[in-house]
Amino acid sequence: MEAKSFQPYIVLILTMLMAALALAYTVDVKVTDEAGIKVALPDRVGAWTGYEMRFCQNPICRKEFSSDEFRDRNVCPACGNALDCMVIEEKEMLPPDTSILKKKYVHADGPTLYTSIVLSGKERASIHRPQVCLVGQGYEIVKSRVLDVPIDGRDPLDVMLLDLSRKSRTRSGETLDYTSFYAYWFVGKNRETPYHSQRMLWMGTDRIFHNVSHRWAYIAVAGARNDERRYQEQLTGFLHELYPQILLE
Repeated sequence: MEAKSFQPYIVLILTMLMAALALAYTVDVKVTDEAGIKVALPDRVGAWTGYEMRFCQNPICRKEFSSDEFRDRNVCPACGNALDCMVIEEKEMLPPDTSILKKKYVHADGPTLYTSIVLSGKERASIHRPQVCLVGQGYEIVKSRVLDVPIDGRDPLDVMLLDLSRKSRTRSGETLDYTSFYAYWFVGKNRETPYHSQRMLWMGTDRIFHNVSHRWAYIAVAGARNDERRYQEQLTGFLHELYPQILLE
């Protein structure tokens, strides 16, 4: 009997929640161009040197190049077709006003790190949980946790860190296991979180209570995962150097 007495309240709460979500994504809100970070990746991050990444738009070629491998950033050196900042699938799937920046960072005595910034457009559909795409690309998420990155003058930056594994087969039939990592966090105006659910909650409250929708971004860093302890130290050091250079003052 007691459980049944709470049912009307549960229904009421669920109804209010559904109404709030409906309002958040259907009312006419002010869409702003304000982002929480600089839409730029530096040429140098500590001891790492950055090279812009470009991708061939020819479905047959589909090669990728860094800026130390081409003369014209708009022409594929392999087939002569167009180069773009997105791979073909990204360009087809994402809204046209999505901004993407990608750089490869090379260390003279360390790993190569692949860094990207994805900035949403008006539709706000450019940002999603990276786990969905990673699994779709054949990766297995072995482990996930939040990494605390020390940042001077403030609390540590919380970054979601995924340990990945993907198997491939050679022509001779041998199975190879490639281990890697993918680290990311979401950034809005005056807001940061490693959690997609927290970002969605903030987006909803901004729409309902402030009648505004800011441009969200997510920053990602990926690389090989060889030595468990060393790669985390290198990633932490890289993010410690990168963060002040992309922070809006």
